[in-house]
Amino acid sequence: MAKSQSLSNQRLEQDLANYQTRAWHVNLPGKDYTVRPEDLVPALAGVIGKIALVAAFAVAWKDGLGIESPDFVTENVRLELFIASILAILFSAIFHPRLGPPGTLAPLIPLVPAMAAAGVHPLAFGLLLGVAGIALAASGSFSRIMTLTGPGTKSGILLLFGLMGTVSALHSLWTWSQSNSAKPATIVILSLGILLVAVLHHFKIRWLVIPGLAALALLLAWLFGIFPSLNTGPGLPILNPGQWWLEKWGLGWPDSVAEWIKPLPFVLLAIVMWPTDALAIQTILENNYGPAGRRATFLLNPTYLLVSVRNIIGALLGGAQTAAIWRSFMIPIGVVRRPIGASALFLGLLGLLASFLGAPLDFAVFPLLLWPVLIFGVYLPMMENGIRSLGINKRAIPVALACLVAGWVFQPVVGWIVGLVWEKLQIVLEQRQSR
Repeated sequence: MAKSQSLSNQRLEQDLANYQTRAWHVNLPGKDYTVRPEDLVPALAGVIGKIALVAAFAVAWKDGLGIESPDFVTENVRLELFIASILAILFSAIFHPRLGPPGTLAPLIPLVPAMAAAGVHPLAFGLLLGVAGIALAASGSFSRIMTLTGPGTKSGILLLFGLMGTVSALHSLWTWSQSNSAKPATIVILSLGILLVAVLHHFKIRWLVIPGLAALALLLAWLFGIFPSLNTGPGLPILNPGQWWLEKWGLGWPDSVAEWIKPLPFVLLAIVMWPTDALAIQTILENNYGPAGRRATFLLNPTYLLVSVRNIIGALLGGAQTAAIWRSFMIPIGVVRRPIGASALFLGLLGLLASFLGAPLDFAVFPLLLWPVLIFGVYLPMMENGIRSLGINKRAIPVALACLVAGWVFQPVVGWIVGLVWEKLQIVLEQRQSR
């Protein structure tokens, strides 16, 4: 067993070190990058997380704007998953396998009610954010923002996002269990999740957490008699912008100056959130890949160029989400220590399959499966990496704690700024003392 695990780790190290795909050329699986069974794990997690986050965006907009279309949420998830899957295959798997696939900006979801109350038109918001993102990516601004961030702030952001995600997921899971008389099943799945993580960590096969938890959740649902109902049938997404904006959204087109001015404060906030979100993902990849895997990490500016274009496409076609790097895919890919290419290919294929079939959408949003998978497969690794980074650099602990507290009390962006300022002050004070 130990020898087999050692050979597996050696193989993964070699794949990371030898990852030399060509930018803006056709890269083929098996020829330009390797394909391993581990590549399926981030793909599965990514599809589950994507469905959940798009659904959260769609529900927030539906409630905030009073949208009456009964299939608004389901069809929006189908649409957004279809768009994201196509782009993941074309760009992150074929034409430039160092681009992180465009996913969903989860930290923005709590602000959707405020956007709706302020009269923000989602189409105007999406287009303005996409154009601003293209300008920043083309000028290399995202990389410059990232280089400002020190180890304390990086650890603080990881802890903040991991803790926020865990608390939110636990709250959602427990609320569902109370309204569906599923408290025993919820307690059992969380207990089994802790046990599963410990066992898989002991045998150094932690990458099996997500598929293992998904299987356990469905088994428990069957045993407790709460199996998810499958209501979403097979079909293609609605790709008619007029049908979306005139009928399903019921908002029409943004044709007044005010409708283009109202989104601007939220566009600025989303732009600041983008590097913060990317920072958490990049830190996990750097921690897990090690020095040999640097050429396998995603390229920031080209990735956000793709994210910005994807934001425009999604907005034009009627999508409810705001794009960012695909966090529920990129964090597990760091845990299993795989490059982007093959996993992105599986991600796109599984996403298209789920979008077409419909039934996988019902499975993925089933709370007993969804929230434990996100807790143990996405949020827990974020917190673990944040703590591990602080163990290496204990001088960064005060900065990380300040970042965590400020981000928790106010907004993640505030925590990031507090961490940056603290680290710069530390550098200035150290320079003065050395003189």
